[in-house]
Amino acid sequence: MSLNLKECLDNLALEVNSNADNTGSLREDSFFECFTNYLIESGELDTADRCYFVKKGMKIDGYGGDPIDSDNVLNIIVCDFSTSGEIENVYKGDIETVCKRATNFISKCLSSSFLRELDNSSPEYGFADMIRIRWDLIAKVRVIFITNKSLSIRKAEFEPIPVNGIKAEFVCWDLNRLQQYLNSGKEREEISIELPEYGGSISALQAFASDSPFKSYLCIMPGKTLAEIYEKWGNRLLEKNVRVFLQAKGKVNKGIRETIEKEPNMFFGYNNGITATASDIEYSITKHGVAISKLIDFQIVNGGQTTASIYDAKRRGTNLDSVNVQMKLSVVEEEISKEIVPNISQFANSQNKVSAADFFSNHPFHVVVEDFSRRIIAPPKKGTTQQTRWFYERARGQYAEAKSQSTSNSEKKKFDAIHPRSQLVTKTDLALVMNTFRGFPHIVSKGAQKSFTNFSSEVQKTWKEDEEKHVKFNEQFFVSSMCKVLIFRSLEKLISQQEWYQGGYRRNIVTYGLSKLMQVLTAKSKRINYPKIWTQQYLPEEMNEFLIDLSFKAYEHLINPPSGMPLNITEYAKREECWELFKKIELVLPTGSSTFLISKSKEKEIIKDGEKKQKFLNEVDLQKQVIEYGGPFWAKVLEFSSQNNLLTQRDWSLLNSATAIPSKLPSFDRDYKMLINLLERARKKGFNK
Repeated sequence: MSLNLKECLDNLALEVNSNADNTGSLREDSFFECFTNYLIESGELDTADRCYFVKKGMKIDGYGGDPIDSDNVLNIIVCDFSTSGEIENVYKGDIETVCKRATNFISKCLSSSFLRELDNSSPEYGFADMIRIRWDLIAKVRVIFITNKSLSIRKAEFEPIPVNGIKAEFVCWDLNRLQQYLNSGKEREEISIELPEYGGSISALQAFASDSPFKSYLCIMPGKTLAEIYEKWGNRLLEKNVRVFLQAKGKVNKGIRETIEKEPNMFFGYNNGITATASDIEYSITKHGVAISKLIDFQIVNGGQTTASIYDAKRRGTNLDSVNVQMKLSVVEEEISKEIVPNISQFANSQNKVSAADFFSNHPFHVVVEDFSRRIIAPPKKGTTQQTRWFYERARGQYAEAKSQSTSNSEKKKFDAIHPRSQLVTKTDLALVMNTFRGFPHIVSKGAQKSFTNFSSEVQKTWKEDEEKHVKFNEQFFVSSMCKVLIFRSLEKLISQQEWYQGGYRRNIVTYGLSKLMQVLTAKSKRINYPKIWTQQYLPEEMNEFLIDLSFKAYEHLINPPSGMPLNITEYAKREECWELFKKIELVLPTGSSTFLISKSKEKEIIKDGEKKQKFLNEVDLQKQVIEYGGPFWAKVLEFSSQNNLLTQRDWSLLNSATAIPSKLPSFDRDYKMLINLLERARKKGFNK
């Protein structure tokens, strides 16, 4: 589905308003959250924290986490949000004003007198203090401007005046850029590199056969060129499935740094180089071979440490004229990129032991959850007769695409009634909620991407343990998962209504509060009554009251960090020490807890029944699949397998009997599973009928 500019504006407005209604937040706060989610998804940011501050000559709306987690880049976020339903323009003068106000704030943060003017429990105080502490490490300031207006000029980037001698950069995400990103259908924004802007074309040698599904080149990338490209684009160059891994391992490798400084002419021979992909290239043929001048949709899938270390050397003033990097470049057309690129990424990183969890985005787990979300109907809420579904969005845009299938207004209203936007759940939504209920509030506080990576590891482990039976991810799992989402979102809204809540840290409060609840329930052998919550589609009043009290305890804990912890509450919440300290706080369950709790043994019964039901459904699906293939199909499998010596006598007998389907069916349940296994074996050997 391709959106025009007005449709993009309307869809964004719908998302913002729905999120504001569901969480009880202001429209401006909701706009910040919704828009920055796209920036995180696109690779522009790794995380985004709300921090609204306005004073004469100064204005900021948020920031992109701790600079030490993003190559020592300080990301400042400013918003220009309009409630108009019509497309409005934003002009160069507006942008320059916004940019100046943001950089003024940064300059003020370096003054201790400015900090004394701020409330030390406020988000702006924590952020200002972090800027002051980190300032000597900051290499670049990026002012990121987000707006639901349309930029009136073609040039979207401006160079702000350096901030106290530190290089500054301006990035604009307007309605046009958002539209382009959404219509691309890609998980991240495309990066195209005009190499002449970075020193000139690079030499390459063709390294592919005529029948290869993609083209490969062995290239020589000047170290200076690579450093300048990284300076411009940062870790957006890193294929996002492995970005978190690369960050966790440390940006600057000591061995790489020493080679650059002491033996730069030997770097090409000593270093393994980088592996990269592109959807297309522009090149010319010279007397020296291929000269690549443009890289379209460029991504580094292995060599993040090498790239970041070379950039670090440039930043410290090291001469890179003698440094060259070998680059293996795979040019993969967009049509097959989703299949090929993850494999290139995974195999390229195999020597670094990147977990399979890092490539979780395409895992069949998402397909399973998506299937349940399309089939399972939620009971009507109290006072209504409308049954609904919880819509799991496995890939970006599925919800909008499904809605677009409705052609008339009445059909669209029906879709909205059955699939309310408040019941839309994305992959990252599910990850942060499940991590909360698993007891990892400090991980959730680190942002969507890191939370998703952590969650993927757990699912990968469970999936592998369950590989033979496939019964753990069942209807009961789906129902309880959606109930957890319901609890999380209900608490977000409840907190927004409390007098003690002054804005900021809401997600931190929610995740810490619910994680604490699960810790206490585990200790007391109690569990949440998810079947009851699912039946009602709302939380019992006794549960609401208890969660409010619990949230206040979480709030008090977060805004009072002990000595030695960061004064920035957002950063404090990311520390495991923060969670360990909160776990020590005593908590007594209320007398009315029986309205929303059950025993551990009762939950075990529910889980067991869910697995038993799923086992039966799996057997039915296998039988249906085998029968639908039909006898003639199994005859072809028999012929292929016999010709390739794949069969034992028993296998031959079973396949031979299957050729009589539907007049004669397999006698035992295990026979159906064996037939599917024989089919998979044949396919691995080349059977493609």
